[in-house]
Amino acid sequence: MDTLVLIVALSTIIWYLINRAKEELWSNLSFGKWITIAVAAILSFAVVFAFNLDLIFALNLTPEISLVGKILTGLVLMSGSSAVSEIMEAVGK
Repeated sequence: MDTLVLIVALSTIIWYLINRAKEELWSNLSFGKWITIAVAAILSFAVVFAFNLDLIFALNLTPEISLVGKILTGLVLMSGSSAVSEIMEAVGK
């Protein structure tokens, strides 16, 4: 359970940082969406491998941490932008 909380917390932090940076640095650029995707990928996979996170292992679906689980966790963290963004916007209002 602690790993799941860590994954959610790190996802929130990643997307808070990305949304703040996006607003100030690249939101007006025509290719800003691609910058957001690249930054999300870099940060997400850096966090996954630095903290050795595996969502599948955290859900007790496998007996050990695997590379596939880490990749899936990285993709989940990458895709967290819309949910975290909506929560941040709602809190900010």
